Amino acid sequence: MPLLKAKVMAEKPDFAREILPILSDKCFVCHGPDTKNEKELRLDSREAATRDLGGYRAIDPSNLAASEVLHRIHDSGDPMPPVDADRQLTAAEKQLIEAWILSGGDYARHWAFLKPERSSQPTEAELQLHENPIDAFVARQLTSRDLSFAEEAPRHVLARRASLSLTGLPPDPVSLARFLADTRPDAYERWVDQLLEHPAYGEHQARYWLDAIRYGDTHGLHLDNRRGIYPFRDWVVRAFNNHLPFDQFITWQLAGDLMENATMEQQIATGFVRMNPSTAEGGAIADEFQAKNNFDRVETFGTVFLGMSMVCARCHNHKYDPISQQEYYELMGFFNSTSESPLDGNAYGYGPVLRVPENQQSWDRWQTQSVARSSLLTELAQDIEVSRRPKQGIGSWETSSWRLSASQGIDNPQPNLDAMEELKADRHGFAAGDRQVLPELGQARWVYFELDSPETQTLWVTFSGGPDSELLLDGNPVSVKTAQSADLRNHSLSLLIAQGQHKVWIKMAASEVPTERRVSLGSAWESGETELGWDQLDAAVKLKRLADRLGPYADHPRQQEASSLAHAMAMEEANFTTTLVATDLKKPRSTRLLHRGEYDQPVGDPLNPGVLAIMGDLPSEAPKNRLGLAQWLTSGEHPLVARVLVNQLWLRLFGEGLVRTPEDFGLQGQQPTHPELLDWLALKFQDSGWDFQELTRLMVTSRTFRQSAAWRQDVSDPENKLLARGPSYRLDAEVLRDMGLWAGGILDGHMGGEGVKPFQPAGMWLAMAHPASNTKQYQQDLSGRVYRRSLYVYWKRTSPHPMMTLFDAPSRETSCIRRSRTNTPLQSLGLLNESQRLEMARALGSRLLKDRWTDESRLDYLFTLLASRTAQPAERQACLELLQASMDRYKESPEDALALVPQQMGRDPQPFTAVEHAAWTQLAATVMASDAAILLY
Repeated sequence: MPLLKAKVMAEKPDFAREILPILSDKCFVCHGPDTKNEKELRLDSREAATRDLGGYRAIDPSNLAASEVLHRIHDSGDPMPPVDADRQLTAAEKQLIEAWILSGGDYARHWAFLKPERSSQPTEAELQLHENPIDAFVARQLTSRDLSFAEEAPRHVLARRASLSLTGLPPDPVSLARFLADTRPDAYERWVDQLLEHPAYGEHQARYWLDAIRYGDTHGLHLDNRRGIYPFRDWVVRAFNNHLPFDQFITWQLAGDLMENATMEQQIATGFVRMNPSTAEGGAIADEFQAKNNFDRVETFGTVFLGMSMVCARCHNHKYDPISQQEYYELMGFFNSTSESPLDGNAYGYGPVLRVPENQQSWDRWQTQSVARSSLLTELAQDIEVSRRPKQGIGSWETSSWRLSASQGIDNPQPNLDAMEELKADRHGFAAGDRQVLPELGQARWVYFELDSPETQTLWVTFSGGPDSELLLDGNPVSVKTAQSADLRNHSLSLLIAQGQHKVWIKMAASEVPTERRVSLGSAWESGETELGWDQLDAAVKLKRLADRLGPYADHPRQQEASSLAHAMAMEEANFTTTLVATDLKKPRSTRLLHRGEYDQPVGDPLNPGVLAIMGDLPSEAPKNRLGLAQWLTSGEHPLVARVLVNQLWLRLFGEGLVRTPEDFGLQGQQPTHPELLDWLALKFQDSGWDFQELTRLMVTSRTFRQSAAWRQDVSDPENKLLARGPSYRLDAEVLRDMGLWAGGILDGHMGGEGVKPFQPAGMWLAMAHPASNTKQYQQDLSGRVYRRSLYVYWKRTSPHPMMTLFDAPSRETSCIRRSRTNTPLQSLGLLNESQRLEMARALGSRLLKDRWTDESRLDYLFTLLASRTAQPAERQACLELLQASMDRYKESPEDALALVPQQMGRDPQPFTAVEHAAWTQLAATVMASDAAILLY
């Protein structure tokens, strides 16, 4: 025994990296943190393992060789684990445990619960060999195995790899050619910088975050009705494109509403807290769903920010990780006092909600207009004579005889009053709600009402309708100025109303997006000067009063400027939408531990909000609310958050994380392949001011990223854990769709707005929906909206778009950090036959025929668009043979060509025949479905 002990002492195992994973995997299910019997043997701490159990100890410090663990793992009659256990110790694992105990049986904390260390900085010698520190760390492992980096990938491959990784789109041919011709030493770094500043960068990065926080456009349960939260999605895009520091990105989402003088953006960001699936099912119990909603929040919080599975601790102490059930409910206390109802009422907007711009273009205009308004009002603050008063009677009016027509053609004349139904409304108009929407494109509904004004005045009228809407006052058309918004759904304008009675007709033309029917009337003078002083008025009211051409400020030299700005802002605000936001109750709810997670079985006294002790205390100055929770996460003392976020980014760029279980950094997760690199990157991230773009740039400019992805015969590493070759994987569903639209030249670049509905097979939503659901009927968009990026595809949680699901997109009912990547025959069928794919192929075929004049140049153009290179000899031969076979077939059966590429009425004559178009469509579809297009390499 002394000789054996001397041998194992020289080979003392690393407890945290070698022993703890074995104990967690094979022993903790019975002898871990959730052991019920206090007298039962426990192995999750040294104190418990060395406790006297009645004459013996699991680990006996006074006589290590007599430790009960050594006896039981080798006992053939009564072994541990028992013979019927699912997981048995291997001979190698038994040998490791024996070596550990005989070398002292010391314990150490799991690596993920220790702060990242600065001890493993790259040396000067390493940095001389490898300019990028990432490469210095990777080279250490390669050198230890007598390996080196793979050769650098060709420049066209790097251009495509970086472009797809950062923007989700291939490089356009002009930019690609410019890059390939750039001979400067830093040409690639310049290329990366260009991509990081592209608007598509934020759209692509946002997609991963939306998976993680389970973004959806519907409630997710029971009726799975529509809900309004897409401005949160658009905020995420802006946050990435505006380089918002990631600690602020986290803080705004968790607690933007709790920040001092919270801005509109900070409040929109709290949609993160409202993202949980919800319901208003008949018979649902409010207290039960108050608990369930917060279970979902806590567990998503754990997955996204901590890389930890929290589900176990809902019902009992965590089986494997040092998280107690009480800590779970203390963490839940941060979320339990948000003010929304636990049941959603099946409503589009169930409070609290905030009215905000509808898309990115609207947001940019509103921001510019808000700055201009603030500047104007500030400049005039001392100049305005606030004592001026309007004439008596301004701000009052009456309406009557409201009527609404049936849906009719957009070019039909205004209907007969007798054929219109009566409409309930008051002097301020009506709003029908989200169930009463305008008809489909090409249709309109008319509204009629009579207006009686006691004095000549200006009234603001807002009404729903697309660009073809009209307003007539006493038979005279009033100019309806359309905004630049691609999703215009409402109009707002000021009417000069003479004293007396008037007849108003409004044609509400259909919009491209579902729009509630509404007409509203208002005046800037409804609140008189005697009620509110100038300084107490809202900025919008001040501006409209200055803008009133019939008001007391009509002679002000800047009245016209105010009028133009007021009309622009009114039009913008009329098209605002609502988004779900978080606010806290004035009186916090009581949070108590729930026995087995049952909502009606609270145990013990109320708990204060608290954090997980294994990850450090709440900062002393932090409030015990969601803002304090965010400060805990972003503290430099937190061991996990930076590591988890760095690993998620590595996963996006390299196809696998440094920790191959990105959703589980706990004891059941895998060890990092490059632990020193992970720690260095985590600290670099924090030291940079949480600069996500800088971290991204560091990764994609590394030699590690720039390696060829070709298989290496000299390296036995099928999972590429050594990082001895570049990334290679099948592209995600959204990228495959966006690439096809982009290559065909039909991608709509509008950013943000209501989710779009491209083609999908009929009846899918109906088959999945409750009869009372307002998402049971799928109505495909009939306009150019259908060609927007896949980020904006409408996401129904109980039935996502089938092509998204086919290529492994999650339902977003729960958090998803890492998507699967399957390879199935059905995917091939979808790529070659699905209606959207054929439409993309038709558009691409048409583009090739228009933009190039020979088959050879068209073929090279096709491969340049999809693979950033010309066709290789074998590809060229196969493609030209397919093209010729397709031409022969369609010449013999021109009706088949017309079936594939039907002639579209109203378009200019095409400079090619249907036979040519059909043949190139077939070839385009085939190449779009090939490895050259669908893989990143």
